Amino acid sequence: MAGEGSEKPLTRWQLVAYGQFVIPLAVIGLPVAVYIPPFYSSTLGLDLTAVGLILMLARISDVVTDPLIGRLSDRTRTRFGRRRPWVLAGVPVMMASALMLFVPPEEVTNLYLLTWIAAIYLGYTFITIPYGAWGAELSGDYKERNRITGSREMFLLIGLLIAISAPIAGAYWTGGGDGGGAAGRSAVGILGWLTVIMLPLCALIVFASVPEPRIVETKPIPFRRGLRVALRNGPFRIVLLSSIFGALAGSINIGVVIFFFEHVAGIGEASTVLIFTFFVAGVVGAPFWVWLGGRIGKHRAIAAAGFVSLFVFALVPAVIYLVKPAAPDAVFACLFAINVVQGLALGAAPILGPSIMADVVDLDTLKSGESRAAFLFAFLGMVRKSSEALGVGIALPILQWTGFNAQSESNSPKALFALLALYCLVPLVLWIVSIAIIMRYPITRERQIRLRAALERRISRRAELRRMAAD
Repeated sequence: MAGEGSEKPLTRWQLVAYGQFVIPLAVIGLPVAVYIPPFYSSTLGLDLTAVGLILMLARISDVVTDPLIGRLSDRTRTRFGRRRPWVLAGVPVMMASALMLFVPPEEVTNLYLLTWIAAIYLGYTFITIPYGAWGAELSGDYKERNRITGSREMFLLIGLLIAISAPIAGAYWTGGGDGGGAAGRSAVGILGWLTVIMLPLCALIVFASVPEPRIVETKPIPFRRGLRVALRNGPFRIVLLSSIFGALAGSINIGVVIFFFEHVAGIGEASTVLIFTFFVAGVVGAPFWVWLGGRIGKHRAIAAAGFVSLFVFALVPAVIYLVKPAAPDAVFACLFAINVVQGLALGAAPILGPSIMADVVDLDTLKSGESRAAFLFAFLGMVRKSSEALGVGIALPILQWTGFNAQSESNSPKALFALLALYCLVPLVLWIVSIAIIMRYPITRERQIRLRAALERRISRRAELRRMAAD
C-alpha cells in the first residue's frame, strides 16, 4: 500500500486536533524517565541498580514490538484507516498501566515495576508508531510537514509542562505528608489519574477531526528485502546513527537530572522551577525552528540549535566548581539562565526530526515500491529506545558503584563527580557526535520536491493501470 499525502495545507483546527493528542502521552512519558527512578528507589525503597536494570530490560522489549506493530500497521486495511485501529488499541493499555505504575500498592517488588513499565512501553508502541506515521502521511510538502510536526511539538511541550506542574500541585494539595516532594506518592499519583482522564478525550478529538490519506494498493515486499532496502537508504542511515548518540545522551542526562539538582547543585525542590522554565522556553522557541527549518533546511536548523544549546550546557561544570564555592546563592540563577537558552533550542530536533523522517519515507517508497511509514518510524523508534535503555541501564548502576546514595544528604566527592559527569560531561560528548552526523544529511528542500514529483508520477501510473485493468 502506498499513502498519498495531500498537497493541500491542513486547516488550523486539523493541526490542533492532530497535535493535541500528544498531551497525555507527554504527561506520562516524561515522568517515566524523570520520576520513576527516584520514586521507586527513594520513595518506595527498591534498589537503585535494580531500578536501572529493570528500565533497561523493559525498553529492550521494544526491539521486538516496534517493528512488528509498525509492519502490521502499514498492512492494516479497515474502513477506519490503517492507523486509527492501532492507536485505539493502545489507549486502554496506556490507561491501565499508567494507573498501576503511578498509583502502586503500599508494597512493591522488582517484578511489579518490570511488569507495569513494560506494559506502559507496549501501550506507547501501539500509539506512537501509527500516530507518527499518520502525521508523516498527512502532507507531501516540505514546509507543511514542518507545520504538522511543529503543532505536535507545541502540544508535546504543553504536556510536559503539565507533567512538571501536576506532581507539584499534587504534593501541595495533599500537604506533602508522604514525603518525597515531587517524587512522593501523592505527587506522582496524580499523573496516573490525569492519563486516565485525558487520553480517551484527546483520542476522540483526533479520530473525529483528522483524516487518513487515501491508500493506493501496491504489492508488499518481503520483510528481509524491505529491511535491506531500508538499511541501504543513505539518509535513513544518517538519521539512525545520529539518533543512537542523541538518545543515549538524553537517556543518561534525564535519568540522573533530579539527583544532580538535589545532590550536586544543591537547589532541592527548586529544580522543578528549572525544569518548568525549560519547557516554557521550548514552547516560546518552537515556532522559530519551524520557520528556520523551511529557510535553511531541517538538518541545518537542528545543528544550529544543537550548537547553541551545547555551548551554554558546557558551562555547567564552571557553575558547580567556580560559582558554587564563591557564591552558592548564585547557582540557581546561573542554571536558570542556562536552562532558558537550552529550552529555546529544545524544539528543533523534535519538530524537524519527524519532518525529516517523512522525507526519508518518500525516498524509501521510491526504492521499495511500498509505503512503509510506520515500519520506518518503528525501526527508528526501536533503535532510539535501545539506546535509551542502554543509557539508563548504565547510568544508575555506575552511580551506585561510585557509592552514591539517593537517600543520603552526604555523598563522597567521587560519587558527586560521577553524577556531574553523567548529567553533563558524557551527554555533552555524545550530543556533539550526534550533531556532527546529522549535518551530513543530504535531502534538501529541492531534492525532496523532486522525490515527491517522482512519487506522484508513480502513484498516477499505478492508478491508471488499475483503471485500464478494470475496463
